[in-house]
Amino acid sequence: MSRFRKIEKDYNQEDIFNTLNNLELSRNGDNILTHFNNRLIANTIVTNKYELFDFPTFAKEMVNEIQNYFTPERYMLRITKGQQELRLIGEEVLINGDMYSKMFNILNSTDKSRALQLNIGLVRFICSNGVVVGYDDEFSSLRTKHFKSSMPGKVELFSEGLDNFDISINKQVSIIDNLKGRFVSFKELASKLALDEDGIMNENRSLKLRAFAKKLLTSETDRLDNLKVDEITLLKNPHFFLDPKFNSIDIEMPSYKALNCWTEVYRNYDSSILKRETNRILELV
Repeated sequence: MSRFRKIEKDYNQEDIFNTLNNLELSRNGDNILTHFNNRLIANTIVTNKYELFDFPTFAKEMVNEIQNYFTPERYMLRITKGQQELRLIGEEVLINGDMYSKMFNILNSTDKSRALQLNIGLVRFICSNGVVVGYDDEFSSLRTKHFKSSMPGKVELFSEGLDNFDISINKQVSIIDNLKGRFVSFKELASKLALDEDGIMNENRSLKLRAFAKKLLTSETDRLDNLKVDEITLLKNPHFFLDPKFNSIDIEMPSYKALNCWTEVYRNYDSSILKRETNRILELV
């Protein structure tokens, strides 16, 4: 299950720890068992190569450690079947006139649905806009499969690199700030987002393109204003970018708005998808 109902609360370490104490992860032969409140919520068969990640213990350690780098003000903790996710959200950063918040995120699964991910990133909570998760570099991101041979060492290296927290945040601020004054063609962007290498658009890509175009028309904070009638028609029917009749119609939009509207489409997804789609749009704008 990739989407979840977002639950956000004021930061309370005791509440976080109490919830994590009710989560029990264990191994019985080839079975990984996930219990919450003494109730079995996931049972997954794995191979000998699988390494069980102790999410409750590691999350509590990170809650204590991350306070050396920023002060958490809110948190989100999700435990859904075989997935666990914790976001710590804190101090604000001003970028392009918008307020972002520093974030530390842990995403794990005990049902093989997600690799372990640790991210340092930025969250934008204006109106209904989505999340910008840390851009890939050696300091701000870790993604690793649950392999005995590799996962423990990678987690240790990431933890040791937390001293670079501010470096990671500053690099991400710079990436977003550099979008100011830049523009991107809707047709070129739509082609890269919606078409595969053979120039074919499947149903899923079509739906995401339509959702993106709708955000460009309706977003409370990032919609495109002063559009002409034919430009509105194009956004209401984004597949028209393939129609020769619309060859002369295009929209040059701010790259920053393209980033925000694309990530807004994915705001209710878990961090693995948010991170993937954030990085994807950043590479294109």
